Amino acid sequence: MKKHLPYLLIISALLLFHSCSSPKYIYDKSSYERQKELRTSRGGNIFAEVVVGLGSAFVGAMLECEVDYVPSEQQFKKINLINPTNDTIYVNMLTDLVWDEKNYCDFMDIRIPPHLNCKVMVPMHAAYHLYFSNTPQSDDDEMIEIYTTDVKRFSLYPGMTMEANTAPEEK
Repeated sequence: MKKHLPYLLIISALLLFHSCSSPKYIYDKSSYERQKELRTSRGGNIFAEVVVGLGSAFVGAMLECEVDYVPSEQQFKKINLINPTNDTIYVNMLTDLVWDEKNYCDFMDIRIPPHLNCKVMVPMHAAYHLYFSNTPQSDDDEMIEIYTTDVKRFSLYPGMTMEANTAPEEK
């Protein structure tokens, strides 16, 4: 076991570093900063929940009674946007949810390279309009609405909304 301990520590550190890394495919400065704020806020919430949970277990053990602790509802969620195509996908995520006094919780100028994915931290219980295309121009964007409570992974490819909008042919 001691022989494998350094390898386990290195792998654990790499996984932790990768999960804490900031989003590298968001090119809009304000969206990038907002994403970092959401990740920091989520990390703080998780740490506080663990401390309160351990504290309530400790108090319950010391007083020999049952302490009812109900964790708060999760406020943020990661959505994995997948690009299965051979082209870069350009994505803008718009919502009516306000992040601070003057800005919405929108994420603009997300560029997902071919056959890769982008994890975006989003607030729970929010509706997002995803505008996406394989060109940087906005005149050919497709739009689809997603709800953050319903979606965990989402594949984006050109023409996917066209398939949903076409009526079946009558014979």
